Amino acid sequence: MEALVQLLTDRALQCTIAELGADLSELRVTSVSGGFSRNRRALVSAGDKTIFVKEVDVDVLPDDGETELAWLKKDYEVTRLLQKVHPEFVADWIKLDGDGHVLITTSYASADGWLWRPPAEKSVAERYISAVLAAVRELENTQLTAEMVEEMQLQSFVATELGLDDGIDQVIAEADIRRQLIDNYQILLPEQSKVNQRRCQKMMELLGRSDELADISVRAKRFAKQPEDCFNHSDVRSDNLAFHPQTGELKLVDWNWASYAPQGSGATEFLVDMARHGQDVTPWLEELNAEMLAAFVGFFLVRSLKPPLKPGDNLRQMQALSAAVAYDLLERT
Repeated sequence: MEALVQLLTDRALQCTIAELGADLSELRVTSVSGGFSRNRRALVSAGDKTIFVKEVDVDVLPDDGETELAWLKKDYEVTRLLQKVHPEFVADWIKLDGDGHVLITTSYASADGWLWRPPAEKSVAERYISAVLAAVRELENTQLTAEMVEEMQLQSFVATELGLDDGIDQVIAEADIRRQLIDNYQILLPEQSKVNQRRCQKMMELLGRSDELADISVRAKRFAKQPEDCFNHSDVRSDNLAFHPQTGELKLVDWNWASYAPQGSGATEFLVDMARHGQDVTPWLEELNAEMLAAFVGFFLVRSLKPPLKPGDNLRQMQALSAAVAYDLLERT
């Protein structure tokens, strides 16, 4: 019992017992790797049935978990909506339980052939990238009423938050920030692939060129002026994608950031993530939103310093590398 509670609280375990129709002794609880969520996450099995469980544990979160509970509810409501208009891209089944603290969905487990990371084989990776880009383009055409947008908090925020973020201006204005960023990239270098080492080196060089940083700031602010009229998942990364290479099926999860955003936002988020993972995204450069890439540079640079980057800090490493990848791709667009 103690080992199970380390992954899920008693509240979530009771929800899974009721859902699976099993006794506690019959449950098999498996940890789920990847992602940057502060929620508890696990696969729970009994007999031949497996479900995915995501839980907000208010005892370990600030503000009694109010923010995370709202995100969990939004994830549930948006998924339910998309089951009606784009069922092929979301979980087949979803339930919000435990007084809104426990989200239960179809598992899409790796054991069943689903991939939760970029495929290693080139031909499969190409099909994967093409499938995701086709999905985000189709999702961009989703039309919802103003009432639905308001009810599910799908109001636009991406362009303003990124384009008007002052991260790049802080970098330009403060030499101490630039020195700290350079130090952090030097820490990252030894454990990166050759292509990401090259990107980190380019970023360190950029931090010494004030004119080019100023140009990136100008381009980032243009992003804030782009119309936000395309529906977007707003966190299109491999951690939030399940792909089945045999069937070509694709499922997107974690819809709590969903909103309307400028055209190409989902593709740009995704291709930055793919490039960071070592995938060659050259065939899809025309899908990129260049102004969004410019906004990513400062946005991720400053956030990689909160708190200071340390080896093994996956979130800060992801942010630092995303800034370097965005700059590299920006030069190629």
